[in-house]
Amino acid sequence: MTERETDLVVVGMAYFEVFVPPHQRPPAGEELFVDGIQLALGGALNSATVAAALGLQVCLCVPLGQGIVDQAVVLLAKRLGIRLEPLAASDNPAISLVFSNSSDRSFVSTSEFEVLTKVKQLPKSRWIHVPGLEEADRLEEPLAQARRDGARISVSGSWSPGRLDQLARRNSPAWDLLVLNEKEALRACSDVATAPQRLAGAADSVLVTLAANGVCGGLEGTAIQNRAVKTLVLDPTGAGDAFCGGVIAGLLRGATPKAAVELGTDAAARILKQTGGLITDPSIMADLSEGTLCKP
Repeated sequence: MTERETDLVVVGMAYFEVFVPPHQRPPAGEELFVDGIQLALGGALNSATVAAALGLQVCLCVPLGQGIVDQAVVLLAKRLGIRLEPLAASDNPAISLVFSNSSDRSFVSTSEFEVLTKVKQLPKSRWIHVPGLEEADRLEEPLAQARRDGARISVSGSWSPGRLDQLARRNSPAWDLLVLNEKEALRACSDVATAPQRLAGAADSVLVTLAANGVCGGLEGTAIQNRAVKTLVLDPTGAGDAFCGGVIAGLLRGATPKAAVELGTDAAARILKQTGGLITDPSIMADLSEGTLCKP
């Protein structure tokens, strides 16, 4: 790993996402043609591209091989000015089939999580974000070292029942911020309202996103009860990642906790209007900095 410090390191999996059209599977031996099949990159790229669009210097640390998907990740990072720290993996190590509608989404995925267990040290940064409990578990030691070295650490849930079941039993906060959606919070402690208190052994701050009902929890000692931005929803994939990217960007740029959550909420609302959570055009987020973030 290099020693050059940056604002944010996002470490996890870069997924190639195939959005499965909502059609019945054709009988064996037959072929069904549809109007289009959406393809995207996602996973760790979602928060990374949102944070970069909001003005942060971002480093992306993901498993990569030499496949077609891997090459696409390299080209995208270069295009968006995101520093890439690849971890050696097989070709195309993370792929998801996405079943999505305007209210929710589900996934069938393959992912080489074991590559992350080989990481000994993460790039120096002010903040490190891990978009999944499964990934955070495998990065436990390098994350702990980064936190001792002064980086703030955030982790978002992603659906991992075994890891969620363990959260409420933690008694020594390993992270600065934990972000869960409503379903993940219910799995972790059976009650959304008390989740921030019951999960305090996992992270100093806990936020729970509630889709159309906004966000609740606590951030850096400030109670949070924020309404969602009303918007037409095309696809919810990546909205949680955008929320995390916005909150992190706000805090690193000097915004108050409430303003940082508002920025995350606004960023998520932009993502809901598109398929997938990737930002390939930073101008989509450009106006969000005005009046919300302190000047760098």
